[in-house]
Amino acid sequence: MRKAISVLLTCVLAAGITGCSDYQEQSLSDVTEVTVSYENSRISYLGPEGTYTQEACGVFFEGEGEYIPYETVKDAVEALVSGECDYAVIPQENTIGGAVADYVDTLIGTPEVSVAGEVVLTINQNLLVMPGAELDDIDTVYSHPQGIAQGREWLEQNLPGADIVEVSSTAEGARMVAEAGDPSCAAIASAGCAEVYGLEILAEAIQNNDNNRTRFYVLTADEPSQTGCGRLAFTASGLAADLTVVLSGIDAAGAELVTIHDRPLRTELGSYSYVIECEGLTYEDYLEITDSSDMEFRYLGCFEVR
Repeated sequence: MRKAISVLLTCVLAAGITGCSDYQEQSLSDVTEVTVSYENSRISYLGPEGTYTQEACGVFFEGEGEYIPYETVKDAVEALVSGECDYAVIPQENTIGGAVADYVDTLIGTPEVSVAGEVVLTINQNLLVMPGAELDDIDTVYSHPQGIAQGREWLEQNLPGADIVEVSSTAEGARMVAEAGDPSCAAIASAGCAEVYGLEILAEAIQNNDNNRTRFYVLTADEPSQTGCGRLAFTASGLAADLTVVLSGIDAAGAELVTIHDRPLRTELGSYSYVIECEGLTYEDYLEITDSSDMEFRYLGCFEVR
């Protein structure tokens, strides 16, 4: 896959050809098409093989590049910062489980990275077991905390006495069940994990509702883009009382607040670092907002959503 991005020449660049006064009269022939290929890219993600994050990689990069699993999101992001990988894909938010706090902390705590893209993935959680296992056999269920949260109602109704064990990813839970070969163990994971690890789907779509979606960020160590996409994200850190100025600025710009996550600054009560994502906010709007606020800001980038 090759991603074609149409980039309009700015007045400054066009001046050397036509002059600024003529810029608005340029035809569509003056649009420059820049082709970006991910064929040789290395993409880190939360492993092992079969996670929803790997699926998100496939959606954004459309099968191009090499997807490399890491044991934790922190490891995946560190691989990006060190130059081992060109991109990292990390979960950020789920409609049922909410913000994935540890991963939001990783984004906030890694100033070397910016956001290059976003994937919104529909999540279907399934109960995976050893071939031939039945519901009455199950006494232990493994999954990531988000998978557990998304399937909690089903677990309470169908496996009220089972031990619920949190692991680093949904796919890791599936791998553990397959490795143990124990019919009393099950995992909450994707249907793809059943094929990868030789398991059976005992119960399909056990999530609490059918609107179960997860937002993933595609991270890069390059400078954040300032143009060309509809979404813009940044962090704002300081007192909660100062956030009203930022939100007012977003509203005044005619932009839409897509999501906002707060994480404590660990300095004093009422102080937070907010990850804010907007639709229709330009980089120039962002600069005006930061100029009018006492909070500390970090620009994360403009990007596309898939």
